Amino acid sequence: MLNTPQEAIAQFRDAIQAAGLIPPDVIEADGKLRRFASNGKRRDDAGWYLLHGDGIPAGSFGDWRTGQVQTWRADIGRAFTPAEESEHRARAEAARQLREAEEARRHAEARERAGLILAEAHQGGEHPYVTKKGIQPHGAKLIQAEQARAIAPNLSPELSGLLLVVPMRADGVLHSLQFIAADGIKRPLTGGRVAGCYHAIGNPKGAAALCVCEGFATGASIHEATGYPVAVAFSANNLETVALALRAKFPDLPLILCADDDVATPGNPGLTRAKDAARVVGGVVAIPDFGTDRPDGATDCNDLAQLCGLEAVGRCIANAAASHQQAERNAPASESDGDGWPELQPLPDGLPPVAAFDLALLPDTLKPWAADICERVQCAPDFVAAAIMAGLGSIIGRKLGIRPQARTDWTVTPNQWALVVGRPGVLKSPALEAALSPIKRLAATATEAHQAEAKDYARAVKVAKLRAEEGEKAARKMLARAPDTDVSDYLNGEEPEAPTARRYIAVDSNAASLGELHRQNPNGLLVHRDEMVSLLKGLDREDQAEARGFYLTGWNGDSSYTFDRIGRGLNLHIPAVCLSMLGSTQPGRIAEYIRHAVKGGAGDDGLIQRFGLLVWPDTGGDWRNVDRWPDGEAKRAAFHVYETLDRLDVEAIGAQRDTDQEGEPDGLPYLRFDAGGLGLFLEWRTDLETRLRGGDLHPAMESHLAKYRKLVPALALVLHLAGGGTGPVSERATLQALAWAEYLETHARRAYASVTTPEVGAAKAIIARIRKGDLPRAFASWQVWRQGWAMLSDRVQVADALGLLVELGWLAASRSDTGGRPGTVYDTNPRGLV
Repeated sequence: MLNTPQEAIAQFRDAIQAAGLIPPDVIEADGKLRRFASNGKRRDDAGWYLLHGDGIPAGSFGDWRTGQVQTWRADIGRAFTPAEESEHRARAEAARQLREAEEARRHAEARERAGLILAEAHQGGEHPYVTKKGIQPHGAKLIQAEQARAIAPNLSPELSGLLLVVPMRADGVLHSLQFIAADGIKRPLTGGRVAGCYHAIGNPKGAAALCVCEGFATGASIHEATGYPVAVAFSANNLETVALALRAKFPDLPLILCADDDVATPGNPGLTRAKDAARVVGGVVAIPDFGTDRPDGATDCNDLAQLCGLEAVGRCIANAAASHQQAERNAPASESDGDGWPELQPLPDGLPPVAAFDLALLPDTLKPWAADICERVQCAPDFVAAAIMAGLGSIIGRKLGIRPQARTDWTVTPNQWALVVGRPGVLKSPALEAALSPIKRLAATATEAHQAEAKDYARAVKVAKLRAEEGEKAARKMLARAPDTDVSDYLNGEEPEAPTARRYIAVDSNAASLGELHRQNPNGLLVHRDEMVSLLKGLDREDQAEARGFYLTGWNGDSSYTFDRIGRGLNLHIPAVCLSMLGSTQPGRIAEYIRHAVKGGAGDDGLIQRFGLLVWPDTGGDWRNVDRWPDGEAKRAAFHVYETLDRLDVEAIGAQRDTDQEGEPDGLPYLRFDAGGLGLFLEWRTDLETRLRGGDLHPAMESHLAKYRKLVPALALVLHLAGGGTGPVSERATLQALAWAEYLETHARRAYASVTTPEVGAAKAIIARIRKGDLPRAFASWQVWRQGWAMLSDRVQVADALGLLVELGWLAASRSDTGGRPGTVYDTNPRGLV
């Protein structure tokens, strides 16, 4: 039984502590809502309490960060009277309303501060957490802690230095932020809403599945491994709330709950909450598999990515989805399944076969190195070879051209546009990175040299300034003695010229910045984009017409270009734009892009056809573990080729050059074919021109092959020089270039098959969607094309594909009459579900 108010406060304090919160030092029993640091840390006010000391002491307490709420009333040693019960309920309701009003105020204040901080934050640059975790920023921004604290004074004192800022949204509205410090400390914006908020990575539109996980780094690794959109829920307790919101928003999209496997924590909250959420929304749980030698502290998919690579994360997600789909397929079927359905007729091959790459197409100086890369990476040799040729073409650039005819001045530059196509996980990126290593070493050497030149330049500027000051002093003295004296000699000090950094590769520059880089590096640049179709789609926009024109001109290698506008108001003129291109993409993305590009839209100007080195190889076969050091001798020989071409002496190899009327050198130095090479090229070109004029080729393919007029002589020049050749381009190099053309044409035909026979690929895509559960067994055509899926966004193409599937017995079509306009319903043959 209570005797004093202090005893009631002591009981209240014990209740707070028993709930896992750290009570405040002083508790006021005045019926007011008060804040305190529930975690005991200074300036944290996520805890709250309200205590009435008059009458029978009662109150409530909780934590806004976790959503925890508890009510309390004193133990008076007897039962409550009806009047006391009524008074207690009234006080509890008043406390609830006060608490919710305060929470709404805190949330509103946090929303405003979150918007201001996010507006101040910037994109670009590196953050130690992102680097340590091996991920991309994916919509997160950067801000200095003190800059954020000026807007939100109650920012956690544990946060300092450069912070990663992750937006927390619900229904598209920014509610709060998560801050991540360089040491990995994560803290939310004080007062911000957490429940139901998430950070979206990727776009769910057209996706095969949507993943939900706890942490930002985990979500980034999942997206980078699978391409699936991801919702980062920020905590295990928030998984179910976020999953429910996403299920309501995307009722037909499969949800994958990617658990943190907290094996070292009692109750394994990460896995438990993920399973609970999956059960509520009808989702599936993916659990990272670390094998038998699981390191201490490894719990999530980012840990798995750092230990075993992104491929392991992709397998983890794919296995979870596959097991779920298999379980659905194994569910008891109705007795009529299969009755009355015809046998399935095989779908035609949607993609024509392609020629396999033969390393004999590369110069002898580079074959051992290329073979070594392919064996160690276990990738298709096509990827490595295309990157090698694009890199070599960019190094030669505008140092030297080739004149394919014996007498004309038609000159071809050797820059190359290469695009490698393959599914995720076929090691495209590692192959390209390995093939670019000689150029990256040249770039590193150039950077070191520029840093040394910059130091010398800084000293020269100081010296020039001192000389100018002394000259001014001497001029003043001279004028003081004789005002009419010519003192110009004292003022003619020359300003030192600032050194220019040699650049080889541009990764993520806009067109105007790329133009400025090119102006400083007139030999040309290699544009490297990991996902090339994203760049091409960007260039399709009307507001990117100038940038598109710049890239189109850059393929020529010898045409001038002037930017009409640039941020600093410059009239940027480049005498000769020479761009090489290298990137990768996935089959679905390139097929969709090509279809739209050749239908008379923005892409019908030959941009995609300029990718002469387009390779789309078959990537099956057995994998084997190759764990050995690189072939050092082959690598040194290959690097020597690049270094030799970088400092190419065109006169020493017998290049010719035109002269102007005054006898001065004019135009690009050049080589011609030798007699054997010229005969081979003329024979090949005669056949090509006949085919181009025969009317048998699809216009898209015709446009692509027309670009081979430049491709073949350019390849011959690259092969000749990289093989150590001098003088006229040899017959052997010409034969190799013609073999490249024959090989590449088969790959081009595969790429343009999506235009010439689109219904086959679309039919296969429909069956894949049905098997994944993205489409019900009975559906209408609009349910296919409205989703915007790759290869299935065109109504006419979808209609043709559905007709093909009906014809081959995969679907049955029937008319439905719902009282309105009758439509067609397609039912799936059960035999096609497995």
